[in-house]
Amino acid sequence: MRLKFVCVLSPVPAPCYRGSSGCLMAVLLLLLMLPTLLNGQLLTRTALVGEDVSLSYDPELSKDLTETPVKCCTDQMLRTNDFVFKKDKPPKDNSKLLSPEYRGRTRLSDVDLKRGIVSLRLYNVTRADEGNYYFVFPSKIYKIQLLIGAVSSATITLEECPECSGLVLRCESVGWYPQPQLSWWTDGGLPLPAVTMYTTWDPTDGLYTISSTVVVERGQGAGNYTCRVHQERFNQTREAEIALHEDQFPSCSRHHWWLVPALANFFCALVLVMINGKKNKSKLPERK
Repeated sequence: MRLKFVCVLSPVPAPCYRGSSGCLMAVLLLLLMLPTLLNGQLLTRTALVGEDVSLSYDPELSKDLTETPVKCCTDQMLRTNDFVFKKDKPPKDNSKLLSPEYRGRTRLSDVDLKRGIVSLRLYNVTRADEGNYYFVFPSKIYKIQLLIGAVSSATITLEECPECSGLVLRCESVGWYPQPQLSWWTDGGLPLPAVTMYTTWDPTDGLYTISSTVVVERGQGAGNYTCRVHQERFNQTREAEIALHEDQFPSCSRHHWWLVPALANFFCALVLVMINGKKNKSKLPERK
């Protein structure tokens, strides 16, 4: 004998006021049923900070969706009345009701809606745009995960180090997400051990800064040296290169500059000792 279960989802009570037990129960029920309501596997889209991205989903309904009401919202917006984009039936101007951080940055493709595809264009993405996006239809909810990355160029500078026998190179790259890795390489493809390695995170924009120093000794020779910054999730790499010449390395006289005054003082002291020795010798009485 087969048992048939029928699940009926009642609409969310309206109005839905903060603190209302009925509203809370409806939201919890909606969240519990999301795995059932979501159609198919989780879709993932990626973008870099500053780029435009299309959050597209084909529900495979094979029908025109231009007259179908749809709302797009994030995880946090499922519990509020905010939305990233909303299309009503009959059509209404919802531009002023959009969540402020998305206002003027979204567009729903009417051409794709006629083909039965939901495609929301999000412009100039930021780190804060990362997360899950839900397309809410009258009877279905479709979920798209958006992953945001950030990359930046790297720069190499030559630093002063009077006490060093070689040259000190410093590489820095500002504005990465997720956290990158930094490495040093010779033009022969050999890795160079870093002397220092620092990574900091800025809570204001959520981006990482990485910096490192390396010492190139005279014995390693002149040539090109590369600083490579790599982020694995988005497979992004940025490199900076510097060419070192023999005349840039500190000479022995420069490295041992302290010997010059030391030797001068030594010879001055030696001369004074010799002079005083002669004077003392001249004052001695002659032997008969």
